[in-house]
Amino acid sequence: MRWSLAVLLLWLGYGSALRAQDLTGQWTGGATDNLSDKKQKLVFNIASGDSAFGGVLHWYLPETHFIRHILISGRYYGRDSILTIREDSIISTGMTESGQQAEVHPASPAAGFLVLYYKRIGHKEVLQGRWTDPSAGSAGGNNQRSGSLDIRLEKKAPPFIPLVLPSHKKKDSTQQRQYETMQNRQSLVAATVPVHGTDSIRIALYDNGEIDGDSVSLYLNNELLIQHLRLTDQAKTLIIAIDRSLPVNKLVLFAENMGKLPPNTALMEVTTHGKTYNIFLSTDYKRNATVEFTLQE
Repeated sequence: MRWSLAVLLLWLGYGSALRAQDLTGQWTGGATDNLSDKKQKLVFNIASGDSAFGGVLHWYLPETHFIRHILISGRYYGRDSILTIREDSIISTGMTESGQQAEVHPASPAAGFLVLYYKRIGHKEVLQGRWTDPSAGSAGGNNQRSGSLDIRLEKKAPPFIPLVLPSHKKKDSTQQRQYETMQNRQSLVAATVPVHGTDSIRIALYDNGEIDGDSVSLYLNNELLIQHLRLTDQAKTLIIAIDRSLPVNKLVLFAENMGKLPPNTALMEVTTHGKTYNIFLSTDYKRNATVEFTLQE
């Protein structure tokens, strides 16, 4: 069954105003298919904002080992305690001969609707609801394939994330060979992110598409940050230090392998100065992916 999410409504119970609730942050949980009892994993990141906001929904299907990253935007109406969310696009990455990447798939015309109810259960903040297949009950709908998803998300407390510093130690022979390989590959600039008055930024990495064993290394300004980082449906999060003596800091994603399905693809969420950038990266044995951080006065 294909689930399509285009509009999402969150209604807060208790009759309290949405403005009194801080929904920004990460919500994690799952969706259960009432026809098969198969569970799907959901991670919903709501970025900060006032009446308008943006974010990303990560939808993982364990039986197929596939993850979809859905970019969303929306608006809330405090008086009615309703938050409306629109699917902007689903972006998949691939490397073409010209080095271009990222294919944008617009929101599906077969829009589904979802209503989630806000509850506080003990110390937990919970969003619960049900999504119904839009083809259910339609004249041409196949009722044998129509069903619904029961959804439950809990707000996660911000984790402690250690600061990762570049290693200035002498490289061993294996690290030196990888460094030389990285330097010999073409480095394509996938995105440029402005940095205002900060010494560190937060980065989260997911696999993009099928979870197939992609493994990467990260280099910051030609220094190794982290090695043998395996990408999955769970975010690998780190905070990196920015060198403010450089006008541009360059973060390079190096593919250690191609997984089962080349190329090596990733979604990188960069958070700096209260804003989140969703950057889709694709690498192979010929090309690295680079994100540039430019210092702003």
